[in-house]
Amino acid sequence: MDKHDDTIFPIINKQAARTIQGRHTEVLVSSFADKILILISQYGKAGSLIHTAIDQQSIAANTMSPTDLATTTSSFLLGSGSSSSKKTQLYRVYASHISQMINHQNPEESRPVVLSLALSIQEPDVDQNIDKKQEQDQRKQDRDLFENVIELVNECCVW
Repeated sequence: MDKHDDTIFPIINKQAARTIQGRHTEVLVSSFADKILILISQYGKAGSLIHTAIDQQSIAANTMSPTDLATTTSSFLLGSGSSSSKKTQLYRVYASHISQMINHQNPEESRPVVLSLALSIQEPDVDQNIDKKQEQDQRKQDRDLFENVIELVNECCVW
């Protein structure tokens, strides 16, 4: 029979939800012995799956000041789409920011993050000319979504 470390059981789960931009948004965070799993969805299902980790070499070199952001490495495991799509680029920002936030809040935390994102992010219509105001409004919506999602993730802190 396999032995297990009782200090890592039971698995810690936290969740939070709120309406963001008229969409029900849920966050579930699970703390496993070797990973942190974060599910973020506005569709009630898993979306793109991203594995992200802090670059331990930059931390080990001890060249970082407390205000520096750690370097992250992210890779899509599922649902990457086009690397030039707005959604893919924003998902990379979410993954990097969440890993850096965890590292900043707990510098001893070294577990990688597996992040599932299923968010309503509007892709620009390449056939339609949008004016500056529409572009600014869209950026404001993207920023508002980002800030609200990050707040929800912080409410589910397991690190």
